[in-house]
Amino acid sequence: MGKYKKYKNRIEMFLSSDMGKRLLNFCYSWGASIVVLGALFKLLHLPFGNEMLFVGMMTEFFVFFISGFEHPGKDYHWEEVFPVLKSKNPMDRPEFANQKVSGIMHSAANEEDDSNANMLISPMAVKQSAGLSGALDLSEEDTRNLSDSIKKLSGAAEQISKMAELTDATQQYLDQLAGMADQMKRFSQTTNSLTEVSDTLLSSYKSITDHSDGINQNSRGYVHQMEALNRNISGLNTIYEIQLKSISSQIDTIERINGGLSRIKDLYEGSVVDSSVFRAENERMAQQLAQLNTVYSRLLQAMTVNMPGAGMFQSQPQGGQGYNPPSASTYQPQGAASYGSNPGQPGR
Repeated sequence: MGKYKKYKNRIEMFLSSDMGKRLLNFCYSWGASIVVLGALFKLLHLPFGNEMLFVGMMTEFFVFFISGFEHPGKDYHWEEVFPVLKSKNPMDRPEFANQKVSGIMHSAANEEDDSNANMLISPMAVKQSAGLSGALDLSEEDTRNLSDSIKKLSGAAEQISKMAELTDATQQYLDQLAGMADQMKRFSQTTNSLTEVSDTLLSSYKSITDHSDGINQNSRGYVHQMEALNRNISGLNTIYEIQLKSISSQIDTIERINGGLSRIKDLYEGSVVDSSVFRAENERMAQQLAQLNTVYSRLLQAMTVNMPGAGMFQSQPQGGQGYNPPSASTYQPQGAASYGSNPGQPGR
């Protein structure tokens, strides 16, 4: 394995670029919003809550995994350039607004110009000091110290001259700090929302866990009640089938009775005509029998008168009385029972 070289990794180079930072910021924001929305859908039991929560969590996992390749930013020791930042009291630090920073940069540029002017004069002063060294009887050590001080002063002048170059970089850095502050604020709000959603989820899960025993008991009771209801329904179905069979048999019986009654009605309606004819024939036969009795009575009368022993029969008593020939009034029609089965025979 070769030695790791800075900014040679493509992922780090991409994440260090402006596009990579913007893409990572989008992934952070959109992933967190999907997580919050999925948690909201989950709490409200809306459809696709699990899918949205899964997508958001996977997005956050991908972002956190990729952010591990992000190169850490440099820490600039600004207190070396701005000594006012060395104070730990935040009230002593100036407010770096755009206008104030630009004013500071302009003042630094003016100081740089002054220092450059002083540096232009300083070589003449060095020459004069070199010319006066013999008059002042300066030692070599003093001369060396003086030359070192002049070199340090020239180095400080060069550093001050570089302040103009740092002005634009400082402005960009401050803008980035402001953007990062806004992003951190949004991230803090998102984190707070996630914390509230997590607390709500935990309380919901806890309440569900606490009431799980009661839910199980209610479920068992519900199952028992449903089983009893099924048994009752099956019994009712059996009774209903029996009643249907009995009702169907009763309907058949009623239909047969109605058929018999209709036949009886037809017979009765037909017998009405026959009975009227039978009555008329009976009346006619009674008249004929009355006439026949009249004829027989006359015949018997004639036979008794014309017989030679008629006087003897009249003189002999029968049962203590004389024989009286039947008169026509004796033979009155008394129905078919008074005569024989043959209508031509007289009654006895």
